[in-house]
Order: sequence, then structure tokens, then C-alpha cells
Amino acid sequence: MFLKSVEIMGFKSFADRTRIEFSEGISALLGPNGCGKSNVVDSVKWVLGEQSTKNMRAEKMEDVIFNGTETRKALNVAEVTLTIANEEGILDLDVPEVSIKRRLFRNGESEYLVNNTPVKLKELRELFFDTGIGKSAYSIMEQGKIDQVLSNKPEERRYLFEEAAGITKFKVRGGEADRKLARTEENMVQVENILREVRRSYDTLKKQSEKTLEYRECKSRIFELEIDLQLLRLSSLNETRTHKTEKLREKKELYTRLSGEIEGINGFLQENQGQVTHMESELVEFQKKLYGMGLEKENHENQIRLFKEQISEVETSISSFKAKEKAINDKIGQIGANREKKVETLKDYNDRLEEITRNISRLEETIAGCDNSIKKNEEEISGLDNESISLESDRDKLGEDLRVLTDDIVSQLDKGLRETGFSRSRRESLEERVREISATSRVQIAGRIQIINDALRVGGGKDLKKMLESCVTLLGDSRDSFAELEKVFKEYTDTNPDFLDEFLAPEGIITRKRDIDNRISAVLEKVKLNRERIKNLQNENKALLQKIDDYKQSLEEQKVSVATIKTQVDAVNDSLKVLEREMEEQQAYLKDNTEELKKEIEKKAVLEGKIADLEEDGRKLEEEKVKTKKALEDLEKGINDKNKKLQGEQVELKKKISRVNAIQEEISRFNIDLAQLETEIQNLYSNFRDKYSRELDEYSARSEKIEEPVSAIKDKLDSVKLRLRSIGQVNLMAPEEFSEVKDRYDFLNGQLEDLKSARDNLIEVTREIKTESEKLFMQAYTAIRKEFHEMFRRLFGGGRAELKLVDPDNILESGIEIYAQPPGKKLENISLLSGGEKSLTGVGLLFATYLIKPSPFCILDEIDAALDEANIQRFVNVLVEFGRTSQFIVITHNKKTVTGASTLLGVTMQESGVSKIISIRLEDEVENENS
Repeated sequence: MFLKSVEIMGFKSFADRTRIEFSEGISALLGPNGCGKSNVVDSVKWVLGEQSTKNMRAEKMEDVIFNGTETRKALNVAEVTLTIANEEGILDLDVPEVSIKRRLFRNGESEYLVNNTPVKLKELRELFFDTGIGKSAYSIMEQGKIDQVLSNKPEERRYLFEEAAGITKFKVRGGEADRKLARTEENMVQVENILREVRRSYDTLKKQSEKTLEYRECKSRIFELEIDLQLLRLSSLNETRTHKTEKLREKKELYTRLSGEIEGINGFLQENQGQVTHMESELVEFQKKLYGMGLEKENHENQIRLFKEQISEVETSISSFKAKEKAINDKIGQIGANREKKVETLKDYNDRLEEITRNISRLEETIAGCDNSIKKNEEEISGLDNESISLESDRDKLGEDLRVLTDDIVSQLDKGLRETGFSRSRRESLEERVREISATSRVQIAGRIQIINDALRVGGGKDLKKMLESCVTLLGDSRDSFAELEKVFKEYTDTNPDFLDEFLAPEGIITRKRDIDNRISAVLEKVKLNRERIKNLQNENKALLQKIDDYKQSLEEQKVSVATIKTQVDAVNDSLKVLEREMEEQQAYLKDNTEELKKEIEKKAVLEGKIADLEEDGRKLEEEKVKTKKALEDLEKGINDKNKKLQGEQVELKKKISRVNAIQEEISRFNIDLAQLETEIQNLYSNFRDKYSRELDEYSARSEKIEEPVSAIKDKLDSVKLRLRSIGQVNLMAPEEFSEVKDRYDFLNGQLEDLKSARDNLIEVTREIKTESEKLFMQAYTAIRKEFHEMFRRLFGGGRAELKLVDPDNILESGIEIYAQPPGKKLENISLLSGGEKSLTGVGLLFATYLIKPSPFCILDEIDAALDEANIQRFVNVLVEFGRTSQFIVITHNKKTVTGASTLLGVTMQESGVSKIISIRLEDEVENENS
């Protein structure tokens, strides 16, 4: 497994698609400073998942996209493809070659692909776990990474050993298990809190549910008793209906018999009504003729009404066309007004364009002014820096003078003290004696003052003389004490060296020292003022740069506004064209509407003529109708005369008809009663349906089982209703709510048990991961410790090196101390070594790790910068040896390091700001240039 190639496009200085082919062994990446060598290393870290913009040497991730030069435009995408040979299957993919690709677009979107299949960043990192490859693994060793390995924090060195031990994935999984365990415990707390809340609802709803179930039982019993009452009433109504139906049948039979007798009389009358019939036929003909006239008149009226409706429709249409004409004229006026507004808007946009153009000119002038101010400030900063350097030099000279003068002061002090015989112990003894005499005198005088005060308070007496004698004695003692004090103080003053006056004289050495101190202070003050001025100028430049950025942003915004307004001008012009087309369309609509209005007016005139013709026909028909009615009245008079002769028979007929009518009324009453019964029955069914949403017929089978009378059922119903009222208010949904709460309560209990089980499982998994990780780590640590000692002796030509766990009781968190003893020195912490010794020690630790678990490839970025020639040679010898088994890509400026490489890769900038690659394989002496 080794790195076959890196393909870069749009990443930092690699504007063009560039493919870098790597061979096995050692490849040296060469080029001057600033040509883009480190960008190759950054591209490898980036494609392996680097997310830190600081490690990418950028402020934001979009900065890695090629940002353009004076001759090239910026790109919108950066892409890096890493191709790795995987013939031995070290990576967990069943393919001989693995392609890792990362793309980043300027809008912030990014993607990772493995063999052109999109993957997540987490999946990409897991692919390289414990292989030594990765953005933070030891496959990429930079100068800063060496410093991290050798930093003062032992905990930061662990990653190297963990990667070599192959416990990175265990550590990640252990971390995930710990996070899951923490989340599980949090979930347990949340579930327990929720369970307490649910338990309160559970207890409350359980009581409410029991009360509601009793309520429902009462309601169910009331329903059953109500059914029995309704079924008994239905049975009573059905019996009454049967009785009424039988009576109705009897009345109908009598009605039929009397109707037959009436028919016989009618037959007799019909035999004598021949003439009457003939006359009635003529009467009928006249009536038909009148009826026909009526129909014809009605037809005329209908036609007139129809024509009037048509006229109304035409008038409506005319009104509509007139309204449409008005609307079109209004629309034309509105379009004209809009056109005028658009023309005014167009004028405003043109005025704004002129104003923005003037603003752009002012902004460009302001930016140029800020640039000039920055240049002036930079010139002043340069002058202040030079002045500060000169002042620093003066301060160094004054400091040297001060040091010499201080040495003179010390030597003269020593000489003067020796010549005067100054004794610090004697001086301290005299000082102590002065303090003792002063304290004794003060106590004695204070005591006698107190005695005198007491005597004054109590007055004279036989003891007054005695007290005064005591005071005289005390004052004598005090006089002796002050005499001794004067003597001791004189001895004390004699101990002061006389030569100190010379030191403190205006022309003395102390005065000269103070003068130098003042001059140094003045220099320092001037340097401080210069630095403050430089800082203020730098801040001013920073503010000016910020203003330039703001002005440039405003300039861009103004330019965008110009483009926007031009777009709006185009849009207004397009709108004017649309308005012109709309004006033409509306004028065409107005013309068509005028023609349609003319047609409707002509149609109205035609309909009004037809109505006049129909009204004339109606007048003539009315005259003929009057004549027909006169003839009809004469015929009816003749028929009446004939009918008087048949009145005798008709009297009998009327009696029978009267009887039939009476029976008919009884039949009607029976029908009404039956209808009422039917209505009651239907109401019974309907009320039951409305009240219970059920059909009463569904319970018809119960009627056969009802044995109790209605009164007993009503008593039971009243008892159950009384029991129902005693229950009081209930939550009708309590059983269902209780069922839901019970389900939730049972579910939460189950969840809590599951969480407890999951917590136990996670604890067990964490313990197993920790045990296995500790075992693997200690194996790798022990092996690296041994190889590190041997590699250190080899690189340094002797000495010894040790690794030590800071906290052996906490293997998975313990830091690792590095102790090194180069030849001829003591064993000491790595932090006390020189820079070159640190770098060589770091290289030794890296190679010791490679002996235990080599990375398929390794990129070394100028880690030999701090090594001297002798150490460089040892480093190259070891590197060549390791290059036989691993692939190394070395970025270096050292010629000796280059001699160990089999392939040279040159990075150059033939075009300013754009990197290109030149590769040379030394074995074949073939030169190939890729762009």
C-alpha cells in the first residue's frame, strides 16, 4: 500500500488540473519559498478531512479555492483527489486501488467521494483508523507536528502511540459509548421524571375511570329499561292500529253497497237525459271553443311576455356593452396613465444612474486617498522603527555604562567599608542598646507620672513626702539613663562610614548613576512613545484598510446597483412596449363592442314590432269571445229547464249521496286516526333513533321476553336514574384516557427497564473497550519505548532516551514524558534540549514508531530545518533505510536530504500566482513536466 498520485485542481495556487505521480521509496519536493510546496501538503491534509481553517492557513474554508491573479479569474470550486494502492487490502475495501476525493464550492457546499461514491466525513475517517494515515496521524509530519510531539504537555503526545497501538477506533467507539451512556442516563432521568408525572395522572384517571364505568353501567341499564318501555308502547299502538283498521274495512264495505244503489239511479236518469246530453254536447263544444280562445289568448300573452323578456335581455346586453365600452375607455385611460408613470420612472432611473456614476467616481477617489494615507503612515512607521532601533542601541550603550558604574559603586563601597572598619553586628548591637534605654526610661517616667496623678486625686497626707522622694530618685535615674543614651548614640553615629557623603554628593558616583538612569528612562520613554505612535499608525492603517474594504464593498454595491437599475430600465422599456400593445388591443375591443351594441339596438326594434302585432290579434280575439259566451248562456238556460223534470229522482239520489258522504266522513276519520297512529309509531321510531342513534326494530325480539308491567319498569327506571344522579359529575372520556395513560405508563416502565439494560450493556462494552485498549496500548508503548532508545543512540551516536507514563494507574489518559541524554550530558526532560536536539529526538520517536507500525506513506515537511550537517547525515541514512519499506515524500531545502531521494519533484511559478510541477526520476534521468 502506497500513495500513487495526488491530483489537484483549483486548490490554493494550483489553478490548473495538476497530477503529481509518486513512486515508491523517497521523493523530494523542492522549490523556492512561496512557490506552493506546502500547498501540496495542505491538499493531502485537506482531502483526508482537515476541518481547521487555521491548519489550512486560511481565515475561512472558502479561502482554499483559487482566488485568481492579475491575469486569471477566480475559480468557484477546489478539488483534490488522492489515489492509494490497496493491493494488500489494508484499507477495508475490496479493490486494488482506492481514490479519495474532496470538492468544495465557493457557496460553501462540499462533498467527499471514495471511488466516486459519496461518503460522509465520519466514514472517511473510519476508513483510515489505525493505519497511520489521516490529517492528525503520523503519516504527515510537519515542523509544528514535531513541536507538538515534543511539547510541554505530555497528554498531547498520546495520539502518536494510540495510532501505533491501533486503538484509535477503540477510543472513538469508547467515546461514543461514553456519550451514549451519558445520553442513556440523561434519558433515564427524563423518563423517571416523566413517569412521576404520568403516575399522578395514572392514579387520578384510574379513580375517574372506575366512576365513569359505574356511570356507563347505569346509562346502559337506563337504556335497556327505556327500550322495554318503548317496546311496550309500540305494542299498544300496534294493537290500536289493528282495531281501527278492522272498523275501516267495515265502513268501506257499506260505502261500496250504497255506491251501487246510486249508480242504479244514475242509470235511470241517464236513460231520460238524451236531450239533455245533446244539449250538453253543444254546451261542451261552446266551452271548448271558449277554452281554445283562452288558450290562444294565453299563447299571445306568453309570446308577448317572451318578447318582453327578450327585450329585457337585449336591454341588459345593451347596458353590458355600454358598461364594457366605459370599462374599455377607463382601461385605455389607465394604460395611458401607466405609460406616463413608466416614462417618469424611466427618467428617475436615468437620474439615479447619473447619481450612482458620480458616487462611484467619489468612492474611487476616496479609496485612492486612503491608499495614499496608508503609504504615508507606513513611511512614518518605517522612520519611527529606525529611530527606535537607534534609541535601543543608545540604551544598550547606556546600560553598559550603568553596569560599569554599578561595578565601581560596589567596589568602592567594599573598599570604604573595609577602610572604616564598619561592623554591621556592632551597629545592630548599639541600635538595640538605644532601644532598650529608651524603653526603660519611658516605662519609669510613665509609672511616676501615674503616681503623681494618684497623689493629686487623693490630696496630701503623710505619704506625700515619701512619693516626692521617690520621684526625685526616679528623675535622677532617668538623668543617668539619658546620659548613657547620649554616649551610646554617639558610638552609634561613629559607626556610619564617612565615605557615604562622597557617594551622595552632587558630583559623586551616585549622582552620575542617577543621571544615567534618567537618560535610560528618557530613551525608554521615547521608545515607548514611538511604539505607541507606531501602534496608533498601524491601527489607523487597519482602520483605513477596513474603510477601503467598506468603500470597495460600497463600490461593488454601487456597480451592482448600476446593473440592477439598467435591468430595471430595460424592464420599464419592456413594460412600455407591453402597454402599447395593450392600448392597441383595447382600441380593437372598443371597435368590436360598438358594432355589437348597434346590432343589439336593431334587435330591440324588431322585437317591439312583433309585440305590437300580437296585441292587435289579442283585441280581435276578445271580441269573438264575447259573442261565444252569449250563445253559451242561452244553451245553459235550456238545459236547466230540462233538468227540472228529473228532480224527483234526484232527491232520492241526494239522500243516498248524503248517506254515502256521511260514511265517507267516517272513513276519513278512521284514516286520520290510523294516520295519527302511524305518525306516533313513526315518531316513536324517530325519537328512539335521534336519542340513541339506533333502530328500535333491532330490539324487537326483546318484546317477547318482557314480563313486567309498565309501572314496575318505570319504578326500576326511576331507581337507576336516582343512582346515576348520586354518582355526580364524571369525566366521560376517563376510561379511554386511563387506557392511553396506562399504555403510556406501561410503555415508560418498559422504556426505563430497556434504558437500564442498555446502560448495563454500555458499561460492559466500555469496560471491555478500555481493557482491550489498555492491553494494546501497553504492548505498543513497551515496543516503541525499546525501539526509541535504540533509535536515539543511533541518531545521536550514543546516549540514551526513555519514555515514562505520567499516571501509570490511568493508562488510557496518562500523558507520556520523554527523557533524553545526548552523549556527554545528563538525563533530562526533553523541554531542556536545544532546538536541533529536540527535532532529532522527535525524528527518532517517529522512526521508532515506524519500526512498530509503519504508515504506508509519510510526508515530512521541513522537519530537518533545525538539524546541523552531522545530524542531517544520520537522519538521511536512517531515512534511506526506512525508504526501502515505506514511501516518504520529503519537503526540504537541505542538499544532503535531497541526495537520499530517488525522485525529485519541483514546484515552480512560471506564471505569477500559479504553481506547476516538474518531476525528475534520477534512475532513468527522464524529465517530465506536468501542468
